[in-house]
Amino acid sequence: MLTLTRPRRQALVTLALFAFTVLPTVYVGFTAWRINRPGHVRDVEVEIGRSIGLQVTLDSVRYPRPGEVVYVGMVLRQDEPRRGGLTEIARAKSVRLRKIGRDLTLETDGLSLRAASPRQAMAQIGELLGGAGQGEYRQISLAAQSCTVDLGLGASKPFVLELHDVAAAFQNDARVPTLAASYRLLDNGSSTRCEVALARDRKGEGIETTVTLKTMESMPLPARVFDAFFDSDAWLGAKARVLGALTLKQVGQGDWQAEFGGELIDVDLKTLFDKRFPRHRMTGLAHLAIKDARWANRPGQGFGWVSAEGEFSTGAGTIGTELLQALSQEMRFKPSFKLTTKYPELAFSSLGFSFNLGPNGDIQLGGGFRSQFAPDDILVLNDRPLMKAPGGTANVRGLLKTLFPASAEAMAPVTADSQLISRYLPLPPDIANRPGQRLGGN
Repeated sequence: MLTLTRPRRQALVTLALFAFTVLPTVYVGFTAWRINRPGHVRDVEVEIGRSIGLQVTLDSVRYPRPGEVVYVGMVLRQDEPRRGGLTEIARAKSVRLRKIGRDLTLETDGLSLRAASPRQAMAQIGELLGGAGQGEYRQISLAAQSCTVDLGLGASKPFVLELHDVAAAFQNDARVPTLAASYRLLDNGSSTRCEVALARDRKGEGIETTVTLKTMESMPLPARVFDAFFDSDAWLGAKARVLGALTLKQVGQGDWQAEFGGELIDVDLKTLFDKRFPRHRMTGLAHLAIKDARWANRPGQGFGWVSAEGEFSTGAGTIGTELLQALSQEMRFKPSFKLTTKYPELAFSSLGFSFNLGPNGDIQLGGGFRSQFAPDDILVLNDRPLMKAPGGTANVRGLLKTLFPASAEAMAPVTADSQLISRYLPLPPDIANRPGQRLGGN
């Protein structure tokens, strides 16, 4: 048995003193030297970039307490082979990172995201999610008091959204990784809470990506959120608003399918007709309630609207007499009085109708006043019905002939707008597969 003599006790005390005081001091000193040396920030950039597959630059790194890191002046760039270089996709004034077990929390200040287009944004997100299921973290949460999203549609009309109170969570599931976020979109002093969810289902033969965007509460959104898909001002007017849910779905690398249900509010009919259908006149603010509208592949016609069902209504306004005549001749609407071109426009108190667009281009139309007037009344002046819904079924061919008048011998005029409608609305079977077919009336 070892006898603890005085010299041995002194040696043990010296070793303990060295282990519990000198070594930690040396470690702290070495750590301080390592994180403050010029090359440390570059090492951190390389480490983060390797883990997320992006090029990372930082101004500085701080370590306030164990398990917490603050990255200052962070910029993320993605390789763009077509452009022959790196493209910035995100930056933040600071990112505070906390680790708790297998959960990672990020708090950002001055966050901004950007992409060259909405399609590129989806491709970037898909690439980032491509490595899901790897790494040590089960869930990654992000909080941002404010966030700027720039989808870069062009200098003439940039698509920039200002988001506030952003809370997002990524579930790092190898089979079905999901990203969900809640945020408030500010516009002219009002805010609307919205939610977006993205999931990539890898269980089938092809990866299925689903994106859902919803308005949840408060004021409707400005219709400019649709600028990612079309020029909302030119079609709906500058004051139009929207509520509802949009779901986008993609299988593999195929084109996106879409479903929409919701409301378009204060659509400016004067703007719509002046810019898109100049042969006709119509004024008023419209409310379009869409029960369901689906965008998908149509055999022989490509991608476009497969079906749409809803109701259309306006308050007081005016409608051109030529438009009323075209609705009567091409769409089978039934006027309650003799139409005459003596007066170019007719005032009305309200207009309302229901519609159901089918995959073969058929359009079922009905009255929109429920109990106040007859079931088939669609246009009224005070208590006097002016026009009734068609007795039979109309179709897209008649709609084209109505909106773009032409002679009886000629097809509808070929314009950018007429092509847009004929390309993206379902056509009747007899002309769906015949490019250049004359579009006669019903």
